[in-house]
Amino acid sequence: MAEDFALSTLSTLGHIGLAGAVGFLIGFEREWTQALEKREHTFAGARTFTLIGAIGGLAGAMSDGPYLVVAALLVVGALTIYGYAIEARETPGRGGTTEMAIFATLLLGAAAGRGDLLVASAGAVAVAIILSLKSEIKSVARALDEREIHATLRFLAISVLVLPVLPNARFGPYGALNPRELWTMVVLISGLSFLGYWLMKALGPGRGALATGLVGGLASSTATTLSLSKFARDGLSSHASVAAGIVMANVVMLGRVGVILAAMSRMTLAQAAPALAAGAVAGLVIAYAFWRMSVSGRDPARPVALGNPFELKPAVGFAAMIAAISIASAFGVETFGAAGAYAVGAVSGLADVDAMTLSGGRQAAAGSLDAAVAAGAILLAVSVNIIVKAAMTATVAGRRTGFVVAAAFAAILGAGAAAFFLIRL
Repeated sequence: MAEDFALSTLSTLGHIGLAGAVGFLIGFEREWTQALEKREHTFAGARTFTLIGAIGGLAGAMSDGPYLVVAALLVVGALTIYGYAIEARETPGRGGTTEMAIFATLLLGAAAGRGDLLVASAGAVAVAIILSLKSEIKSVARALDEREIHATLRFLAISVLVLPVLPNARFGPYGALNPRELWTMVVLISGLSFLGYWLMKALGPGRGALATGLVGGLASSTATTLSLSKFARDGLSSHASVAAGIVMANVVMLGRVGVILAAMSRMTLAQAAPALAAGAVAGLVIAYAFWRMSVSGRDPARPVALGNPFELKPAVGFAAMIAAISIASAFGVETFGAAGAYAVGAVSGLADVDAMTLSGGRQAAAGSLDAAVAAGAILLAVSVNIIVKAAMTATVAGRRTGFVVAAAFAAILGAGAAAFFLIRL
């Protein structure tokens, strides 16, 4: 009994100690900032914050209900408001960051007192980081213009407000339409355009396009191809740099197919690996050549200001195209039936390669499909998908960029096909 009481007391003291440490961390940041700003008289420093955190810890530990915490909030709140009123009178336009940090410290201390140690410690670190970013936040705020702020808010609206409420169920012919999946494509395409805008602003047109292709290819090479094609159409980046980004996105796509097959079916990967590797190597060489051409100035971008960082209309149009292709793919599967995985691969490649890669790998692993046939169907889907993206580039970016990308894709497909058939000789 005495041991349990001692352990309980030690635990409570530990919680209150953490509450005080929470206050000290936040208060030390305030003390440092105030010293940096050369403020001689301050309402609260490291010692005051430590005491406020400890008060919150005591209030949380000594009562099962919220009463002591509420009482502590009222007392500390009254003193904080009084102190703020005095300082605001002496310093017009003074902010209230320190006062809000006091309330956060008291509540985090109460969380520590109640035993929510992770919430208290993580919250303290987060508050201290936010408080320390004053100059950085001001710099970013000054650097953004009104158009960029509005674009950011619109992107957050479609991704945070709209996407979660859409039904995750299949509708329409053959159950081929899923509203959440389609809107996810809208968010993805818009997000990639958004990412490309900021990368180009930070790195310049040539390096920005290549970085967009490298990052975007991890999510969707098709969406990345569309986004980069718009940059070429609007003159925001040179033809060579856009071509480098598009080729790089599709090299990443080949690598992604290999990773999926490694997880689903090693036998299928062994059959497809030579073609995937040969295509990827050819693509890397071509992307590097295009990138060197763009940075050398032989194919400069026009001096046009960056356009709208967030364009919803092209993303919605692309999602509608995906919906139409999904219905067509479902119809093709039902029509061909078991006539062959190759027909299914060709049809599915019109929209996406991941679906065929997952399906073919799973069937090969289960023994219902020969690994060589599965690899051939997957590579056919990849080939059709690349051809579709070449046509997309020519349509959106124009003939010049479309011709360059089509030639690069032909080299990639040729290298992959040669490797695929050579291992069968």
